[in-house]
Amino acid sequence: MEVISKTIKIKSDKMPPEIEFIEQSIKNEGIDPVRWAIVKIEDNILTLNVSGTI
Repeated sequence: MEVISKTIKIKSDKMPPEIEFIEQSIKNEGIDPVRWAIVKIEDNILTLNVSGTI
């Protein structure tokens, strides 16, 4: 198990997005999230800083 920090972008058709949607999107990137933060929103694209295990 390795802990990483990464910036990812996800698209959300619903604003504000549901927490479950965000966490599932992070898991779809292969990361089991420990913590995350939305750092930028442009239209319906969210930029997230994620820390988690791979």
